[in-house]
Amino acid sequence: MAQASRKSFLESFSKEFGTNSDATKAIDLVESHGVESDSKRAIEVAMRLLELNSTKEVVLTGILHNSEELGIAAEKIRKDFGQRVAEMCDLNARFKKALLFKPEDRENARKKMLVVLATNPETVIIQLCETIVKLKDAQSLPEKERRALAEQANEVYAPLAHKIGIYSISAELGDYAYKYLEPKEYARMEKAINEIASNRSEDIEHAKKRLKHELKTAGIECNITGRLKSISSTNAKIKRKRVPLSEIYDIIAIRVIAESIKDCYEILGIVHSIWKPIAKEFDDYIAKPKENGYMSLHTTVAVDKHPLEIQIRTKKMHDAAEYGIASHWKYKGGKYDSKYDKKIEWMKQVLDWQKSTGEKTQANIFGKEIFALTPNGQVIELPEGATAIDFAYAVHSDIGNKCQSAKINGKIAQLNTAIQNGDIVEIITSNNQVPKMAWLSFAKTSKAKQKIRAKLQLQQQAGHKKMQGQSKKGHAIKMSDQKIRLGKCCNPLPGDDIVGFRTTKRKISVHRADCPQATQTNTHKVDVMWHSQANIYDAEITVKAEDRIGLLKDLLDVLSSGKVPVNSANARTSHGNIIMCKFGLKIKDVAQLEAITKKLAGVNGVNAVYRQ
Repeated sequence: MAQASRKSFLESFSKEFGTNSDATKAIDLVESHGVESDSKRAIEVAMRLLELNSTKEVVLTGILHNSEELGIAAEKIRKDFGQRVAEMCDLNARFKKALLFKPEDRENARKKMLVVLATNPETVIIQLCETIVKLKDAQSLPEKERRALAEQANEVYAPLAHKIGIYSISAELGDYAYKYLEPKEYARMEKAINEIASNRSEDIEHAKKRLKHELKTAGIECNITGRLKSISSTNAKIKRKRVPLSEIYDIIAIRVIAESIKDCYEILGIVHSIWKPIAKEFDDYIAKPKENGYMSLHTTVAVDKHPLEIQIRTKKMHDAAEYGIASHWKYKGGKYDSKYDKKIEWMKQVLDWQKSTGEKTQANIFGKEIFALTPNGQVIELPEGATAIDFAYAVHSDIGNKCQSAKINGKIAQLNTAIQNGDIVEIITSNNQVPKMAWLSFAKTSKAKQKIRAKLQLQQQAGHKKMQGQSKKGHAIKMSDQKIRLGKCCNPLPGDDIVGFRTTKRKISVHRADCPQATQTNTHKVDVMWHSQANIYDAEITVKAEDRIGLLKDLLDVLSSGKVPVNSANARTSHGNIIMCKFGLKIKDVAQLEAITKKLAGVNGVNAVYRQ
């Protein structure tokens, strides 16, 4: 790693945040786990983030963006740099895996980006900076790998950067992609643009001096600079408008950075008094900003018989044009003002991006629909409130039928856990698992409910056939039979598939067929079946709900109206104002339990109802 690069970055970091001790520590950590190229790339990514006015935590994450691949322990990052940096490093690593896509799978790639875009804007910025640093060094990569990276930048990352308003990065990504994908065309276009810039350099300097003089005379304080349009965006405009390069009027532009909106319009009047405006080449993006928030006045005037675009904007508008959503951090003290403000900002950008890509999926950031990812990056779209069981069936019916539990963002979770936008969900399956009636109480999608009911019906039919084919030696389950003991671990009910086991006391222990206790026991199996005579059986259910006044009364009213006797009722609160109510009930059969479960699930505030 070049020391000058490290020194320059640390000086900039210190100037921005008052000290560079954390940055020094982060770079040293990367150097101790990697090679020179790793630390060089870490500094380049972090420098890009620093130039985008990113927060200290985001810049540190930029240094540590490759921490998982380098084998740096998450606990070490948490201890040295804090919980927020550790979380962002983890997010960056997980989304980096999820965002991998095949060149032909553009639609899925865009959906993946919507997930990150809507839930983790900082991760988007880090991904963009990391991609541009990779492209910068891509010339040394094998041809196939270089083209794949360029296609990814061209199809996904450059359009994304443009839509969230980071035009500088969008242009740079586009230029690298154009250079690697169409090297001959790129070289031709680069030469033509440079010739135009060279031929007009004196005229442009003269125009800048004249405008500066006129504005100073009018008493208007401003800053005037020049801008050369990027090669890729010039090429894109030629194709879009179907015109030759000579009819692209904004290849060279003058930018005037004013102090106020009032000054912007005064400057516009002065510009038009100096040079004649070209008809139909004026846009007022201050009065009517672009959907991604871009604001500026654009006018094209004739200077020495050549068209020249002049862009007029305030400093805040200019920062927004250069840094996109990252500029929001600069003006909001390093963070969004509120959760609502953040959602409004991102919703505008997502909707604009969807419109331009023809995306049919409507990603409502306020929560009507959510996007989640499988570990290999497949995007799963679900309704708000959908749970892990819905996710499992959305992936595949067989996955749903065999699902045992889930890992959400790397942590074990129950099947009734609600999925959040941007979650990475892994479904854990077992060949011994079968759908349970309780799943219907927390399944939200029609597909999941339909598949669960269908499977339960098949299981019931199979159970009846088994009973009909049983020998006369099979034991009929009667509550009065002293030999029979119903397993307290699963409380089987008529309608459940059951298995019996002879115990050491010459008794018969009966369990649900899917009970873990039944699958683990090695005792002698006995054929058992339900007796047709009506009986009452013990059952236990748990209700998970948002705690509120009157909740327990409403739940008991449902049980009372359903004529279900209650043996016991216990309640305990958990995190996030959630209460878990456990009821011991007297039930006739599975059908009655399913009916009462559905009614309980409809009580206001109830999130899930499941059988123990």
